[in-house]
Amino acid sequence: MKKTLISLFLMSLAANVSAQTPEVLDVQNVDQTMSQLMMVEQEGEFFVTIDEETSFEEITFSGFVVERYSEIYISRHDAKALQLEQKKKFYVYGEKDLEALNKKIALRIDQDNPKFFSVDLYRDYHGDSGDFSYVARVMEY
Repeated sequence: MKKTLISLFLMSLAANVSAQTPEVLDVQNVDQTMSQLMMVEQEGEFFVTIDEETSFEEITFSGFVVERYSEIYISRHDAKALQLEQKKKFYVYGEKDLEALNKKIALRIDQDNPKFFSVDLYRDYHGDSGDFSYVARVMEY
């Protein structure tokens, strides 16, 4: 009887130890993996300014883009009259120089190679500095 009780006790103890072994291994694996992780903190500043007194006005687009791409440059009104389907639209923001704006538009037109495109150009006068900033909306057809 004592041998049977001791055998049952040892079997239950062995079963209990063997049942805990995978959990212990899992905890060890997690601890090892977690020790390899490191915390990375990144700080930066981000400022947004809102101009509540914007005075954007549409102006006529001209420049070397119109001359260089005269075969595919078209006005938005002509595109509408010809019922061209708009494929893409992108914006060029915050340029203070029309020459720089023209260069950015030309780079994108060369990259996309549309059949036709139109440009709506807007400018905003900054009363504090006396400068203009330009925004172009380019539609590809």
